[in-house]
Amino acid sequence: MADPSAEGHEPPERAGRGQDAETPRGPGATGRADASRQVEVARQIEARMRGGLHLAALLILAVIHCGLALPFMLAHLGDHSGAWLDLTAFALLSAVLAADAWRNLRQGPWLRRKARARPGTAGPASRGWTAAMVAVTLAASVAATSRLPAESFMGNAHWSFLEVGWFGVVLLLDRPRTATWLFLGCHLAVTVGQLVHAGLPSRSVIAGMSVSALAICTFQVSTALAVQLLSDRAARASATLRERERWETEAAVAAHMHADQQARYHDLDRSVLPLLAGLADGSVDPREESVRRRCALQATRLRRLFAEHDYAADPLVHELRACIDAAERGGASVHLAVRGDPVELPRPVRQALTEPVLAALVAAEHTARTTVVRGARLVRVSAVIDRADAPPVPDPGHGVRIRTVKDRGRLWVESVYVVEGHAHPAAPRTDRSEFLQ
Repeated sequence: MADPSAEGHEPPERAGRGQDAETPRGPGATGRADASRQVEVARQIEARMRGGLHLAALLILAVIHCGLALPFMLAHLGDHSGAWLDLTAFALLSAVLAADAWRNLRQGPWLRRKARARPGTAGPASRGWTAAMVAVTLAASVAATSRLPAESFMGNAHWSFLEVGWFGVVLLLDRPRTATWLFLGCHLAVTVGQLVHAGLPSRSVIAGMSVSALAICTFQVSTALAVQLLSDRAARASATLRERERWETEAAVAAHMHADQQARYHDLDRSVLPLLAGLADGSVDPREESVRRRCALQATRLRRLFAEHDYAADPLVHELRACIDAAERGGASVHLAVRGDPVELPRPVRQALTEPVLAALVAAEHTARTTVVRGARLVRVSAVIDRADAPPVPDPGHGVRIRTVKDRGRLWVESVYVVEGHAHPAAPRTDRSEFLQ
């Protein structure tokens, strides 16, 4: 018996070949994709907020560097020897500021570059770059302080101490909080060591220095804490958004499944329940051929309905096998041939494709043949049964076309669906006499 859809090509594959692997499918697939997109949006929001905080800190540092440290350095440039050390240190700090600003703008999420890493998650290259900038900053501070007399420490002439702590706050903004505290403590310890090396001043001067150092460090620590707090709030807001989207996705999936179950129950209420009620009250005689055929048809539809809940690599063939199994339980021998790769089809379209074949298989007496052919444009499901007096097949809708041929005591039924995105092709010509032999 020739297959009208094979069109002279190689023989079709058997149904069991290449159909064992299964992949998860179901109404939650779209919800999971939406959740993934929402998680990405939440991460972008968090990255933008962190980038904004870093940019704000850079602006504060630029104002301190150019509006406070630079005038103090120029005002006291001739107070002691080694002015070139001050100029070199200021140039190094300016280079660090410019490099960090360029890096922040280049990697900023507003330029659609790589998202900013969360604190403690930076890669080796980023950690190495930060360590190098921190080392240059500390070296510039040591150089600028090395020529100061002891009485000038913590004063206006000690311009480097006013801003080096801010460099640490900005450079370590995306690092764990302990890194900032370690930098500030290290910088303070180095400064105290240089003060001891220069000679300790009087106690009153040391007390004034302590108050100045405490005020400067307290302001820097408070700013670092505020930035860290805002960064943590951004992370929590992002996590809250992801959690909300997860719940909304689960609710949408649950609503979709409930609506789907309601629709299926409505279908059963129109078809199966009246038949069962008729059998129960005696208004329907199970001895009649038409009644038995109706029962077999509804039983096959129920088996297909159960198969729709399964996860299968090829849902169309999986549901068709359920229909074939029901026909075989009725005593018919059914041969299934499958050709082509699986095509993603909505459940209503799969139902419309299998409905004509289902009705034909129920009417089969001894033998039947079912063929599934998938191509780039068309999906065809056909069946041949050994009787021609089967009841007419209703139009299933959903863009599925049906063709039937009756000849020599056989019935051929074919349902064709045009894959979305392709024009409606003309039906190929088929040698029906050869097919029905």
